[in-house]
Amino acid sequence: MPDVNERFDRIDLRLDSVESSVGGIRREVGGLRGEVGQLRGEVGELRGEVGGLRGEVSELRNEVNTLRVLGEARDEKIQLIAEVQSHHGKELEQIKKNLEPLGEIRDFIRTVADDHERRITALEKRVNP
Repeated sequence: MPDVNERFDRIDLRLDSVESSVGGIRREVGGLRGEVGQLRGEVGELRGEVGGLRGEVSELRNEVNTLRVLGEARDEKIQLIAEVQSHHGKELEQIKKNLEPLGEIRDFIRTVADDHERRITALEKRVNP
């Protein structure tokens, strides 16, 4: 059987190997902790940026809503203008229809009173000899 000292020597060698491995693991864990800390910082920055984007999106929503309201108001005004124009068009047609007889009277006057000036002059001579 191996002697106790030999066994302790082997155990020491194994412990040295384990300690070396543990030291490497500790360095890796330390590095990972540093990376995790860095990632936490980056996540914090991203959260800040997301918060800023949320604010901008909220502003854009408000602006879009305002534009929608303005668009609806514009559409209502356009509809009103179209209705007024339609009404005025009907009124204009009615006025034209009502004025048609005046055109006939004008033709009648031209036919009957072709020499209007001559008749007035003749009347004036009779009244004022």
